[in-house]
Amino acid sequence: MRKSIFIIICILFSQKLISQTHVVSLQELENKLHAVLTDLRKSRDDATIIKINEQFKRDFEEALNLEGAFDYPFSSLTTVGKIYSKDKLVRVISWNVQYEDLSHDYYSFVMKKDDRRDRVSVTELKRQKQNLYAIQHDEIEAENWYGALYYDIIDVQRRNRTYYTLLGYDANNERSSIKLIDVLSFIGSRPRLGAPIFEVNDNIAHRVIFEHSSDATMSLRYDNEREKIIFDHLSPESPTMKEFREFYVPDMSYDAYAWDGRRWLLIEDIIAVNKETSDRINLRAYDAELDTVVQIPAKSKWINPEDEASPVDGGRHRAITPEDVKNESASKKNNKKEKRSRANKRNKKSSGRSNIQLNNRR
Repeated sequence: MRKSIFIIICILFSQKLISQTHVVSLQELENKLHAVLTDLRKSRDDATIIKINEQFKRDFEEALNLEGAFDYPFSSLTTVGKIYSKDKLVRVISWNVQYEDLSHDYYSFVMKKDDRRDRVSVTELKRQKQNLYAIQHDEIEAENWYGALYYDIIDVQRRNRTYYTLLGYDANNERSSIKLIDVLSFIGSRPRLGAPIFEVNDNIAHRVIFEHSSDATMSLRYDNEREKIIFDHLSPESPTMKEFREFYVPDMSYDAYAWDGRRWLLIEDIIAVNKETSDRINLRAYDAELDTVVQIPAKSKWINPEDEASPVDGGRHRAITPEDVKNESASKKNNKKEKRSRANKRNKKSSGRSNIQLNNRR
């Protein structure tokens, strides 16, 4: 009897030690990842960017495959998006890099928890640059991903199967930006993107794409109370620009998608009424010296991004977490100023770069 009790105690103690070892390993790897990510964000030439990002991706994948990584916050990696599904069975990691020519590349891992088998699978989404409109009606494998930053997941049920609706962002180019709605599903542990569950222009699409002027800010968010995806309706700046998406801007009206149990149905011209709020809000911004997101109290009113006295540093702050994309238009202005500055520097036979960090959630 005593021998049995001793064996049980030894097993429990060894399991505790193993668990603590994993935590320590994750903490150590996070510290390493943070250092590599800091170097990545400071890098100025494409060759260095590519080399350091490959190291970051490799180290991150190693960390994500450790026991306990699914629930580990990686909170110091503030310029990496980390979002969970409502059922806590899916986690999506995504981040971007920006090159000298201000183009962007995207990277992502999808984690799927299997409670029955007590294991977590980690799959890398591998980007293949492609026209989003060309694949609007296609299902995408992990090896043929289009690339985006994801900032929200909405779980929906269809025929005893869970579909994870994703809200995402693509900086695209200097003329236009893209917001999108996609859906993530699984065959076993393998992720697949896209499903014929979106109503678009009297047709059914696998994903929804909103391309608009890079000078405009489009809102795309999920309203938990109304259980709808609410977004700005886009219209061309003039009728002659109808065929050019880079001239589309919000027209002060709103549309929505509502889940009916089978698909996301489009509802046009909804009335988006905000709830009453206090006259104070907390803005979140990235502090480069502290290398973290900080909260800044401010009055609940419109802030001129060109006002240097504004609580968001005149729109000049850079690295906001993809989960907290708050002022996308301010970031776009920074990019254009930076591009003009770099053009001048190139004329002087020097160049520079800095990464885009999204600061306009939804």
